[in-house]
Amino acid sequence: MTCVPLAIGAELPEAVPVDGEPFHAELAGSDAQWQLTFATEGKQRKLPAAELLCWGTPAEIARRPVLVLADGGLLVAEVRQMDKGSLAAESELFGALKVPLELLAGIVFQPPADRLRRDLLLDRVASATGYADRLILANDDELAGTAEGIEKEIVNFQTSLGAVPVEMRLARALILNPSLVHREKPGGLRALAGFRDGSRLLGPHLTADDKSLKISLAGGLVWSTSRGQLVWLHPLGGRVTYLSDLKPQSFRHVPFLDLAWPYRLDRSVTGAWLRCGQRFYPKGLGVHSKSRLTYVFDQPYRRFQADLGIDDETAGRGSVRFRVLIDGSPKYESPTIRGGMKPVPVSLDISGAKQLDLEVDYADRADDMDHADWLGARLVR
Repeated sequence: MTCVPLAIGAELPEAVPVDGEPFHAELAGSDAQWQLTFATEGKQRKLPAAELLCWGTPAEIARRPVLVLADGGLLVAEVRQMDKGSLAAESELFGALKVPLELLAGIVFQPPADRLRRDLLLDRVASATGYADRLILANDDELAGTAEGIEKEIVNFQTSLGAVPVEMRLARALILNPSLVHREKPGGLRALAGFRDGSRLLGPHLTADDKSLKISLAGGLVWSTSRGQLVWLHPLGGRVTYLSDLKPQSFRHVPFLDLAWPYRLDRSVTGAWLRCGQRFYPKGLGVHSKSRLTYVFDQPYRRFQADLGIDDETAGRGSVRFRVLIDGSPKYESPTIRGGMKPVPVSLDISGAKQLDLEVDYADRADDMDHADWLGARLVR
């Protein structure tokens, strides 16, 4: 089971443990050892973050400037100034901030209104390679060179042909020299924290009490805000291993006609972020019918879990059937799942299993818009 939006009339966010039934509760606190305290029905319930699948519902990013952090985090903030060493910004959540440039992958000044274009642009900034700064203009032209700084809403950019001052309103994004960005390899228990303005930060430490919240980020950054700004928490590195963090033994796609589709990690088959049932999923697999992904285990797991759906990007089109095979034997087949349907949960006992096959097959209309998502596909120890 995966976190889902609250039903109409529900007053509290939903917490989903790795084992056991979901419950509605406020996140009342978190200590330095990732012990979470929930307030529910006049009582307190404690749960280690390693035992939590997720809590709450993430907010979408609005059309406002976004700082793309080196660790993949996203901070909605207004850019005030940038020099050779750091960027000064103003966040509604955290107030005035200074971010060292080595911890910043770039800035998206104008996120596109179209979700796919916005997702792809944010990913482009986060995963860029190369040895120069790049300024993407509002008309999608691109300049390569060195960002000398930002002041009074002017990006001072140096190219091989000389200085080019560009008004921020005419710039879509700035990618900082990827070779100079410090990227720490994530490890240990940590969590994606989602906030009301759409910011999503990856924190190895998060502490909160009844009023305030403090999140520690890569590079020693520590930011504080009110606890009520937190709307979503998604732990990583606990008892759950996501298939998108493992390398499959094999992948096969059989096109209905000639167009071959790859599989995607934590993205839909088009490269957009995973969305189904009008919500965002940070983890999962995106495929197109007809396909098979095969995983071979190097350690024992107890259960395989996922939500199955057609990505929202199809606007209600597409239809598939999902199948799960354990050690070559069929263990589950979904009903026909169509675009616009709510995700269908699956949870299977895989104790002692050595191999897992995930299949997606055609259903109603050949492979038309069959953007199938294995949402939150995971193995539970």
